[in-house]
Amino acid sequence: MNVQGINHITIRVSNIKSSETFYLNVLGAKIVHKGNTDIYLDVGGVWLCLIEMKDAKPMDKNQIGVDHVAFTVSEEHFPKAVQLLRERKIKITRGPIKRGGGNTVSFNDPDGNEIEFFTGSLQERMKNWQ
Repeated sequence: MNVQGINHITIRVSNIKSSETFYLNVLGAKIVHKGNTDIYLDVGGVWLCLIEMKDAKPMDKNQIGVDHVAFTVSEEHFPKAVQLLRERKIKITRGPIKRGGGNTVSFNDPDGNEIEFFTGSLQERMKNWQ
């Protein structure tokens, strides 16, 4: 078997319309497909599927599961990304700070799913974690 990369990430959301607005306006996502309870987005070449789960409850931070999704942002555009979060009054949960070989800032989508913008590479991060 030869896994070539991540194909897509599916995120459960409580309201497809508010999540669509968030991912389009904050992450610059492009709509690939839009259904009644799902939407497929392209975010910098990453395929995200948002699926509406009306009766779902937010995950407890101590549960097993995905902790966060991190997107690469260039050093050059990182200050603009942080400024955008602040202008849109999106609560920053960590940062902006220099950590793991790059600049990082973390924030939540409307349902509390944690998202990170990170400027470093895997190689830079490993140098810092050794």
